[in-house]
Amino acid sequence: MVNELKVASKTRFAYLDNVRSLVIFLVIAMHAAVTYSGMGGWYYKEGSPERLSTPETILFGFFQSSLQAWFMGILFFISAFLATRALAKHGAFNFIKERLFRLGIPLLIYIFVINPFIMFILLGYYSGNTLVENYIRYIVDFWWLSSSGPLWFVLVLLVFCIMYTMVKKCILKPVKLNKVRSKNIIFTIILTGLTAFVVRLYFPIGTDYLNLQFCYFTSYIVLFIAGIIIGESGLWENITDGKNIKWFIITLLIAFPLWSAIMVFGGANEGKTYYNGGFHWQSLAFALWESFIAISFSIGIIAFFKKWVNWDNKFTRLIRDNAFGIYCFHAPILVAVSLVFKGLILNPLLKFILVAIISSVLCLLFSFLVRKIKPIEILYK
Repeated sequence: MVNELKVASKTRFAYLDNVRSLVIFLVIAMHAAVTYSGMGGWYYKEGSPERLSTPETILFGFFQSSLQAWFMGILFFISAFLATRALAKHGAFNFIKERLFRLGIPLLIYIFVINPFIMFILLGYYSGNTLVENYIRYIVDFWWLSSSGPLWFVLVLLVFCIMYTMVKKCILKPVKLNKVRSKNIIFTIILTGLTAFVVRLYFPIGTDYLNLQFCYFTSYIVLFIAGIIIGESGLWENITDGKNIKWFIITLLIAFPLWSAIMVFGGANEGKTYYNGGFHWQSLAFALWESFIAISFSIGIIAFFKKWVNWDNKFTRLIRDNAFGIYCFHAPILVAVSLVFKGLILNPLLKFILVAIISSVLCLLFSFLVRKIKPIEILYK
């Protein structure tokens, strides 16, 4: 969630703005899907996998699996590339100071204001106590340590940026590439998948520690490092070359058939969840599938957006300027909308789509209005 989408002095990477804007709305869609499928973790879940029909299970399962595979990783990838430019421009001290302000303060606001609002006011957790008593327990019992919500990304990105700065200061000659070739991409996919398989022997899918799901961190780390290397090597144009749209097309063509094969032959129909982790071929296959989606689709969609969605107009700028605010505020808005529609009897897929659209519009409107307040605008621009 960095804010330096700039080249030269006044020119922006419009296509990267648009990729980021798409991902932000997909985050809302993902959490709305969890709400009505019951698959995954979220503040409020109305549905459950047991109540879904087979077509609903397939659609929710593939949608959530494929999104999870790439949409946060691409943010780390883009953020890392932009971090190389920001660090070179501002120097280590100013870079870290800016990151602590832009990322650290919104994170603290979420942990100590927004998350308690969701828990105690919207959802009424621990309703037997007063709001003040609940908040005191929230602080003294250290509940806040695992209360970063969707801003876990901001926390991890801040840590990654600090680590990158420290490594940059210690290593005089950073790792550089001459060119990114298809064999480099394929090797990275395989290495990422194998590493994720090993990690999931200890941290299976569905586990977390202080709201951090280490089962997914392999691709995040790899994509962040890749963004750093590409930025340091001056190879961004190599990544965004129109030839790399092939990765976008390839992923669209084979992602669902491969996922379906893993699910069907891996025993998902019988309720087996070996793909979540452990020493099983299903876990290995699923980890390789995820790494393929994470890397190939990230590269492909960036190249695709540069060629076909490199738009810069009033609408795209409106979303761009509010993207970070939408991300930071979407949780309470989505939960509130879901609660409003709690009594509506509707197919879970249709309800998911309805709530996702309404929540997205309200998040944009809320961010736009809140950012009219000058101190808030500085934090969420």
